[in-house]
Amino acid sequence: MSASKRLNQRLVAALDRLAWGWSDLGRWLAERGFWPAATLVLCTATGEQRQLTATRLRPARGTQAAQGLLVSRADCLWGSLALPAMPRRELPSALDEALWRVSPLPPQQMLCAWRAEPHADGSWQVQWGIGRREGLQAALAQAGLDASAPVFLQSGDDQALPVRQLAGAPRTGQGSWRLVCVALTLALVAALFTPAAVPLALKHRAVTRAMAHVTALEQQAAPLRQQLDELHQQAGLADALKTANAARLPLASAIELIARTVPDGAWLERIDVSGTTIRITGVADNAGELLTQLARQPALADVHASAASVRDNALAKERFTIEMRWREPSAQEGKP
Repeated sequence: MSASKRLNQRLVAALDRLAWGWSDLGRWLAERGFWPAATLVLCTATGEQRQLTATRLRPARGTQAAQGLLVSRADCLWGSLALPAMPRRELPSALDEALWRVSPLPPQQMLCAWRAEPHADGSWQVQWGIGRREGLQAALAQAGLDASAPVFLQSGDDQALPVRQLAGAPRTGQGSWRLVCVALTLALVAALFTPAAVPLALKHRAVTRAMAHVTALEQQAAPLRQQLDELHQQAGLADALKTANAARLPLASAIELIARTVPDGAWLERIDVSGTTIRITGVADNAGELLTQLARQPALADVHASAASVRDNALAKERFTIEMRWREPSAQEGKP
């Protein structure tokens, strides 16, 4: 759901709560005589008369001509239900469907009345009542009322709600002034909120355009980013090759140098090379003297015996293992 739709839903919910609050405040004031409202004289099927102001019932003062029919509480079924969040204008159809499911009567034989109260999350708590339509015309005729007279269902000792048609429109014409007040209030609120909503809409539009522009730039930069990654990989490979070349041992030069240094009567049995490290194994008349000769070579560094020399009585010579490191050319030049 887009941000504009969510904003629209929040505005609708806020306006619905405001309209309900205004209507409920008018009802509360009218029932207590602080707000002008029409008072109807209702007559029950037994001939008892009651006065109704908004939804509040009071005993009738004297005998007056009945203006509407009151279905007593004993002839009604009352309950409550919760409806999910929805606009106020969708309440009648949703409630009609819910009442059809819970009512033991078919829709064409049902009188229904209800009153809804909104919650903070947009859901609704509904008080509903149903009665039998059978015998309605006879009750109206007995009370001296015509078929268009308003009908009310008694929900308590001092409360009654108007019967509504299945389409959700009230059958009574009272309260038109309240609808006019609600409409004017909604128009005033809309006029107040419009200047505040315009900057928000413009900001949202600017943000949307900026995001679209950034997305387009990212798509255009994708090939360049791929080429840049390839260049980084090639640079890393070049650095690795350079390092490997710098650390490579000139094997021929190293063997030639060692061969010149080894005296007559001595020989090598094994040469191991690992990077710039050289390890030689062999026999000599004097292993210590050979170690000294190798240590004097500028191209060799860290010359040391990795194992103690052992006297070979059969050959009358000493077996040695000497380890050394080939010095870098720059280091050779810097050595005095």
